Amino acid sequence: MAIEVFFAVLLAAALHAGWNSLVKINAEPIIAMGLIMVCISIVALAFIPFVAFPPDQMWPWLLVTLVLHFGYKVFLVKAYAQGDFGQVYPIARGSGPLWVLLASLVFLGAEFTQVQVIGILLITGGVAILSHFKRGKPLSAGFYYALVTGLWIASYTIVDGYVVSQIGHLHSFVVWMFFLDGIVAIIWAYRYNPKVFVASLTQHWFVAVGGGAMSMASYWICLWAMTQVPIAIVAALRETSVLFGALLSTYMFKETLGRSRWISVAFICSGLVLIKLV
Repeated sequence: MAIEVFFAVLLAAALHAGWNSLVKINAEPIIAMGLIMVCISIVALAFIPFVAFPPDQMWPWLLVTLVLHFGYKVFLVKAYAQGDFGQVYPIARGSGPLWVLLASLVFLGAEFTQVQVIGILLITGGVAILSHFKRGKPLSAGFYYALVTGLWIASYTIVDGYVVSQIGHLHSFVVWMFFLDGIVAIIWAYRYNPKVFVASLTQHWFVAVGGGAMSMASYWICLWAMTQVPIAIVAALRETSVLFGALLSTYMFKETLGRSRWISVAFICSGLVLIKLV
């Protein structure tokens, strides 16, 4: 893997953890998500004059991915409302690459070396370890919501990766997807609580600006990387964001992770080394 692709995806991972932590900061995750999408829609709208209009064959895929991205947001918000950031984030992000790997092998006909597969599994395993389950304690609703969130992540990752790698028009797809996705999310947040949403635009403007910028940059980088290397590898590298998420959950939310974090780091770093060496 080219060194620039490798480090670009790691940067995207750090940005992804950053915007997810901002969603958790706000007392109303739906409102926080809507604020972030306000910024994303405005930025995307500014880019529209500079990208080509999506070709006819891309529009059905845009509609599909809008549904998948919305489903992801709904379940992510539900997961954050029911569980700790330090547990929900690793489960949601860690389960995605496994589904992407399986779908890439079965439906997309992708080919991977044994080293690549081991690297992906190590990263995924390391992510799962961060979930810090406690013996004798029943699984919370947040766990199940996070697990389903992983399925939504895998679905939109595969669809979006297929579009940019097979149909092309990367920048056109990204800009229009973000613009339309933002409109859907803004309507969702506004209908949930109009007064709080409008008030939050001034009270929590840093969530909108910071989260929107990080979210858009993160996914744009990842989609570009999917035009360079297999989708499953990008999906696995992107989930190293849980390392950054672990730090954020410890220092921002005071959530205890314990020794499992260091075991997770060893697994993830080992997977990174294997993928980079291929």
